[in-house]
Amino acid sequence: MLGSVSHAMSLSLPAKGTPETILVYKTVAPDVSRRHLEEYTRIFHVNGSISDNEKTIYIQSKDLINYIEIGKASGNVRYGVQNRPNDALDTPDKLPSDEEAVKIAMQFLKENNLYPDGMQTGKADRHYAVSTDKNGNEIRHSGQIDVWFGRTLNNFKVWGTQLEVTVGGNGDIIGYYANWRDYAPTGEYPIKSPETAFEDLERVGIKTDMNDPSISITEATLAYRTMAGAYEEEYLEPIWVFSGEASSGKEGAQTVSKFIPALTDDAMRSLSS
Repeated sequence: MLGSVSHAMSLSLPAKGTPETILVYKTVAPDVSRRHLEEYTRIFHVNGSISDNEKTIYIQSKDLINYIEIGKASGNVRYGVQNRPNDALDTPDKLPSDEEAVKIAMQFLKENNLYPDGMQTGKADRHYAVSTDKNGNEIRHSGQIDVWFGRTLNNFKVWGTQLEVTVGGNGDIIGYYANWRDYAPTGEYPIKSPETAFEDLERVGIKTDMNDPSISITEATLAYRTMAGAYEEEYLEPIWVFSGEASSGKEGAQTVSKFIPALTDDAMRSLSS
């Protein structure tokens, strides 16, 4: 069946030492107070009435164009401008280059004390509204540049953390999103060896777009994984990230990866108690 989950795989890792424990972090309860929201209203110049519901605390400008919301589950923050991008201000000729957009985003974050520790260098992702002419040629209309920033903690990558600054025409900041939780260390906990975690990987399998591929895992990296902003979180999960290649005859090959929980069963029980 095309796109099925494959459990047939091999492990080929370079011989190197792996730690027996990893520092585990407790997730700090998010600040979802009016005072915290008001700090963002000053940064983004949004004036209006503050409201809240079961899931968010938010404010929308009196002209209904700008808004800020903070999610109560994780403290994730979103700022947006309802009428951007548009064909008057955000045409391709008015957008900065990718390199300039990254610099603009970093300067904005630093000037507004939104540049957290552990943030990695930003990467630009450009988007346009497009159409085609009668000859089938693409026409680019309004656009935006999303600058994404990754995160490291304890010298490990944190998967799932999001910090995005959206840059529009003339370098305007037209969007911001952060799912960047605060953490407090709780102590060192034992982790599975990559070989033991690979056994778990074999049980759950890896889904590909191929028909019965052979999968070769060539890299296993320790990391952390945070939950999406819509969900509450008790602690930052340590994981093994398995990467490699799937191949299936005439279908060629494709890269694959899969996350496997890294803590031992005893460590999980200890954290849950």
